[in-house]
Amino acid sequence: MIKSLLIAAAASLVFLAAGEPPAATTTTPTRVGYAWPLSTCVVSGDPLGETMVVKILVDAKDPSVHGREVRFCCEKCIATFDANRTKYLKEADAAIVARELAIYPLSHCVIMPDETLAKDGTEESKENRSVIVGNQLVRTCCAQCERKVKRNPTAALAKLQTAAIAAQVATYPLKTCLICSKALPATPADTLIAGRLVRFCCNDCKDKAEKNPATTLALVDAAAKKD
Repeated sequence: MIKSLLIAAAASLVFLAAGEPPAATTTTPTRVGYAWPLSTCVVSGDPLGETMVVKILVDAKDPSVHGREVRFCCEKCIATFDANRTKYLKEADAAIVARELAIYPLSHCVIMPDETLAKDGTEESKENRSVIVGNQLVRTCCAQCERKVKRNPTAALAKLQTAAIAAQVATYPLKTCLICSKALPATPADTLIAGRLVRFCCNDCKDKAEKNPATTLALVDAAAKKD
C-alpha cells in the first residue's frame, strides 16, 4: 500500500515538473514612450471624448510597436484597427511627424551623432528617415540607423528626451504644476507630449495630465500667452 502511494506521489511530481500552461493574466502591458499625442481616434478620426478607450499594443516580434499606446473613440474602432494595424499606424505616424518636425530638437542622427541631418527638401535629405517609436518622432540619417532605432527604441527615446528637455526648459512658461498648482521642485517630473516639454511636481500629476494630452497642451499655451 505504502509502495503504491509513493509511486503515485512520484508520478504527480513528474507531472508538476513538466508544468501546466501558466494561468492567463490580465495585467496591462507597460507603456513604452509617451501618451497618445493626437486628439482624435486613429480609426474614425473623431475627437476623443471621456469615453475613449486606451490600448497598449503587444508585439513581441517588433520592439518599435510593442508597448505603444493608442487611443480610440470606442471598442468597435479597436477591432477595425486590429484588422489592419499597419494602415492605421502609418496614418497616425504621418500626423505625428507633421506636428513634431518643426520642434524636433536634434540636428544630427540619434544613432550617429557625427552625422548631420540633411536640410529638408534637398536631394541629400532623401536619405533621412523619420520613425515613430513610443509616439515620439525620432530622426535618423539613413535606413540602417532607422532599423537600429526600431530594434532598441528605449535608448533612442532616452536620448531624445534629454535633448528635448534641454532645448525647451529655458522657455517653459510655468513655475507651478499644471494639475495642483504647487511650485515645481528643483527636479520636476518631466514628460513630452507631441514633442513638447510639460513639467509637473510629481509623477501622480504627470499621469493625470497624460490622460488628456490635448487639454494639457492647451493649458501650457494659455500660460505662454500670459507671459
